[in-house]
Amino acid sequence: MEKNFHNFIDKHYLRAVSFLVILILIGAGYWGLRRFNPALFLGKPDFIAVPNDQLPNQNRELSYEEKPELLNINSATAEELQTLPGIGPAMSQRIIQHRTEHGNFASVDSLTEVKGIGEKTLEKLKPYIGVE
Repeated sequence: MEKNFHNFIDKHYLRAVSFLVILILIGAGYWGLRRFNPALFLGKPDFIAVPNDQLPNQNRELSYEEKPELLNINSATAEELQTLPGIGPAMSQRIIQHRTEHGNFASVDSLTEVKGIGEKTLEKLKPYIGVE
């Protein structure tokens, strides 16, 4: 009787393990499909947003009317400097003080000579500023 009981347990244990292995394999296959081909599960693959590197007019030069006007850091007032991202009243005063003590900035990159303006801040400012 004890031998029959162990055979019964071994047989059911083997079935349970086999069932779990099959479930794991099915789940892995399903995960792989969703991971590497998500369009199968979205219903309408026509509406999936895909980056387009070949946008029309991407490489054309902006005309004079379309170019944004840059703030000249050599002639800007404190109030104008404060409109720039990350520039407050204290920083605008430091920029003006540096400009009066050392003369006009030769380039936008020379703005890093002002205490408190590093490379990260300069990268944020570059789209908005220029020198004349």
